[in-house]
Amino acid sequence: MSDSDSPIVVIPNRKLITKLASSDTNNDWNAIPPSPEFINSVSGIGEGEHSGNEDEERPAEFMFESVNINGIDCEEKCLWLRSQIIGGDVEIATPFGKRRLTYADQTASGRCLQYVENFIAENVLPYYGNTHTEDSFVGHRMTKMVSKAAKYVKGCLGGGPEDAILFCGTGTTGAIKKLQEMMGITVPSTLRSRVIEDLLRPEERWVVFVGPYEHHSNLLSWRESLADVVEIGTDKDGLIDVNMLRRELQSRKHLNRPMLGSFSACSNVTGICTDTRAIARVLHEHGAFACFDFAASGPYVKIDLRSGELEGHDALFLSPHKFVGGPGTPGILLMSKALYKLRSAPPSTCGGGTVRFVNGFDEKDTLYFHDIEEREDAGTPGIIQKIRAALAFSVKEYMGYQFIEAREKLWLQCAFRRLLPNPNIRILGDTSVMRHPILSFLIHTTSLDDDQEPHRDQEEEVVMKDKPLNCRFIAKLLNDLFGIQARGVVPVLALMPITYSTSTGNIPPHYALQSRRISFAYYMSNAEFEFILAAIEFIAQYGQRFLPLYHFNWKTGDWTFRKSAAKNILGDQELGSARAFGAPPAGFSGNCDCSSKTSNKQIKSGTSWNVELKYMTYLETAQCIAQSLPKFPPRRHVPKEIDPGLLLFKI
Repeated sequence: MSDSDSPIVVIPNRKLITKLASSDTNNDWNAIPPSPEFINSVSGIGEGEHSGNEDEERPAEFMFESVNINGIDCEEKCLWLRSQIIGGDVEIATPFGKRRLTYADQTASGRCLQYVENFIAENVLPYYGNTHTEDSFVGHRMTKMVSKAAKYVKGCLGGGPEDAILFCGTGTTGAIKKLQEMMGITVPSTLRSRVIEDLLRPEERWVVFVGPYEHHSNLLSWRESLADVVEIGTDKDGLIDVNMLRRELQSRKHLNRPMLGSFSACSNVTGICTDTRAIARVLHEHGAFACFDFAASGPYVKIDLRSGELEGHDALFLSPHKFVGGPGTPGILLMSKALYKLRSAPPSTCGGGTVRFVNGFDEKDTLYFHDIEEREDAGTPGIIQKIRAALAFSVKEYMGYQFIEAREKLWLQCAFRRLLPNPNIRILGDTSVMRHPILSFLIHTTSLDDDQEPHRDQEEEVVMKDKPLNCRFIAKLLNDLFGIQARGVVPVLALMPITYSTSTGNIPPHYALQSRRISFAYYMSNAEFEFILAAIEFIAQYGQRFLPLYHFNWKTGDWTFRKSAAKNILGDQELGSARAFGAPPAGFSGNCDCSSKTSNKQIKSGTSWNVELKYMTYLETAQCIAQSLPKFPPRRHVPKEIDPGLLLFKI
């Protein structure tokens, strides 16, 4: 927080945040939201007070205090949240000078929060100890904190007494793998063929239905399991084809076999949402279990398992590290106990914490815990990780689902209004269906080749649409010119009209057609949102001009800035300064042109003028450098061993 920021007073009960200074200055909030009850209850335990009155514990859904704060609206919550992001004002070194780090890859991972880290440092680390004891102070304290953290997360997800929550160390991938182990449908890859061919009867083999836009975690592990995997395609709107799913469920070849559907609740490529209730209804009507991967949408939507209902979910998978405040958290599996198939067998992983009694002479007399959450939590649990997950959920609950949804809709409307009319930008996926602000797009280059599709550029010159820019090159430009962090490798074979022979041909992964992905966090400032859009528009207009400044590694697909090429083309001009090029005014206003109820005063309090000036300088510098580069760069030499026909992007 800078010296000019307004001081904030935190009331001891942490239920009110009082602003002491006038609201017309830049406020980086220093306050924190209401404290988690499970932390408060444990923090109050002193010597001689080893345990509280367990009969007076509140249900899990009330473990965190109310977040109703008088006088603090949603925009001010965003100000607080942005101020808590660790590294929110850090600058990185690029070939074009220092750039403020602008994070736009929330779909891959969330940002760390000072609030969460402070909470861990003050309330957990000083008293850290193993949980498998109630006899010591730290053992009792950690056991109680972890238990209440798990109950709170379970309550947030709609879990009940007939459901089990398990924390799995490797995100959604680990959660799905854990479910497969507890269903008894996974073995080491070296035994898979033998088990399927020699031991499993056809009617014993599970049939698993997966969707058209699954993440690798919800596809590959099912393929490598003992299950028979059926992939469901898309309908005309790019959504899961419910009619195809219904036909496959009714197929005679699946008759009398156990069935399960495992679908993404949201595409991590396009942001398109799945109607999980409708899918669950179809699956349940045909006797199949309904499981959903909430990795991409989990940080933003209200999740309610409702197991046992016709439209309920039987299992869900989550990656809390994608939540704001969530890095360092484990994966989460919340499942109906009906899916657990190891009640009469040892747990999926045997070890400390899973047993009541171990017979040193006969393994058959070993007594494992009956409760699924205990018997499937072998070894020292992720104590800090579980508490961190609960804190990340508390931040999500504090911000409010209605506000998150409204803000995401606003970002999408603004982004579509700005980007869709641009002839050089192609947004992937149907833009008329419900989606989160996760945009994957292609940026096409232009040429004077008469064989290409003609259109007029911003300078009113008739040009032809050419091959798209390589996604990793776009990622490099966003990083080097603007400091924007985004994802550069998102395969789009399923979204583009590419033939099977092309997709299975001898094409190195970095030659395949891939898109650029940007995520717009609901809590980002209007100026930051506007800056990202302006950067995308800039690359759509000028991106190809920068190709000669970068070396392309044909073996790895890496793009590296070439200082010698920059010096030859630009001379001795200072790359990091627009003034060296005589910069004209840039068209960056600092304010999103969206129709929003947010006041201008609130916008300015969220992002300082200093930051907006930096954004404008970055854009002006990039524009001036682009104007010094040739509009149509010369063709890059292609090695003779490379078939130019396999290159789906411009180099």
